[in-house]
Amino acid sequence: MPLTTTLINPNSPHTLEIDRLGRIHLYIVTKGPQVHAVGSNLAELVSASKKDLDWEAIATFFALGFFLNDKTHFKDIRILPPATRYHLDKNYTIKGERYWEWHHTVDPHRTYDETIVEYHRLLQQAVERCTQNGHILLPISGGLDSRSLAAVMPRHTSVQSYSYGYTADSIEISIASQIAHSKNLPFTAHVIQRYLFDRLPEVVTALHGSQDVTQARQVSISKWLAEHGDIVLTGLWGDVWCDQMGLADGLPENTSLAQYACKKFRKRGSNWLLKHVVGPQLGVKDWDGWLTDRIDEGLRRFSHIEDIDFRLKAYKTSQWAFRWSNASLRAFELGATPRIPYYDNDLVDFFCTVPTEFVRDRRLQIDHLKRYAPELARIKWQQADANLYWARYGYWLGLPRRAYQKVKRSVRGERAIQRNWELQFLSPEGRNGLEHWLLRPGLKIHEFVSPLRIKELIEDLFASPRADNGYTVSILLTFSAWLEVAC
Repeated sequence: MPLTTTLINPNSPHTLEIDRLGRIHLYIVTKGPQVHAVGSNLAELVSASKKDLDWEAIATFFALGFFLNDKTHFKDIRILPPATRYHLDKNYTIKGERYWEWHHTVDPHRTYDETIVEYHRLLQQAVERCTQNGHILLPISGGLDSRSLAAVMPRHTSVQSYSYGYTADSIEISIASQIAHSKNLPFTAHVIQRYLFDRLPEVVTALHGSQDVTQARQVSISKWLAEHGDIVLTGLWGDVWCDQMGLADGLPENTSLAQYACKKFRKRGSNWLLKHVVGPQLGVKDWDGWLTDRIDEGLRRFSHIEDIDFRLKAYKTSQWAFRWSNASLRAFELGATPRIPYYDNDLVDFFCTVPTEFVRDRRLQIDHLKRYAPELARIKWQQADANLYWARYGYWLGLPRRAYQKVKRSVRGERAIQRNWELQFLSPEGRNGLEHWLLRPGLKIHEFVSPLRIKELIEDLFASPRADNGYTVSILLTFSAWLEVAC
């Protein structure tokens, strides 16, 4: 049996353990009840597969932007779910035993102020654990998660901070530079260039074909990362822990939790993919109902959690973080090793005891910054368009500035770039790249959707670029490139 992974403990070669949140992705290729191959490189494992496409799995990828549960593109390849210890016996059959379960056990004796203090202690501890060795690279955005990491960064740590935007004067770079300056961190600003089509096979392979290739914009500076550090400290999942899922006041009337989740997770632009690529394979008419049923099935494993907001948060973490967010970590690995303080076990255990009301509207995270890093709290939060002391009024305070910027762009005939696909696609070079990977004669994607229909989709994108058709083209490009690279 070929084992293509280096993750097996040589002292116990048939025992595999996946961390709680599934940061490590490990796959198995099966032949009947037996395991034929085990590996962490999905593209490499495909050679051991029958390559029979799993269209139900692909439908969830198109609809949500990530695969559900343990499925991949192929029927005989599965990903091993997290928080589980696996044993591969002498007959090459595999059995798993979960060693940790989701729960929400609120500490009734801990006050809100005490919760802030404990959050600070645990976040500081998690960052210290992640920065014990190597030169640290800290990406800073206009949000709260990266500035929260900056707020508790050990003073002795060697840190190089950076940020990137689509223009040199982007608001994200401006905010990040202020945060870095406030904490006396060396800072480098990057303007993202057109890189995708020069490196598409490398990118889609790194992402295992499991994430929209335009989402991993960190690839654009992977060479710089490799030259300037060893560890990338990312604030991934801080926003999920430190906010509600929109259900602090309960579900909307006449809506089930699965229906609510489906509406929150479903991607605009997925209808074209489901209708024209997957539809002929599965014949599904009601995609919302079909997806809701599958989400409902997954939610049942969390039915013991009484707080429905945390129930959905736990489900989202088990799916979205595992299958989408963690895929992006592999893009970081093209330059440096990612470490995720918000995945720290002690911090995860802590959030399993925090009432939803304490994190509603980022309350805990905002008050933590005000208390422990007031200099960072005074810097604008991009989402609120105001600093943390005026965040609740940010929309109205920023209205005149936004109106001025909109008029200025209109007069100059400029289009504000807000998404990576706009930069990578909307140019003559980008169009050539799309046509090469989507319209070139002999592509495998044409077995499932005609070149004429794809051409109409590309024409629509260039005639009227929108979030929905941008997503459609991005995922179709991802799927086509994966078929070419892996199959």
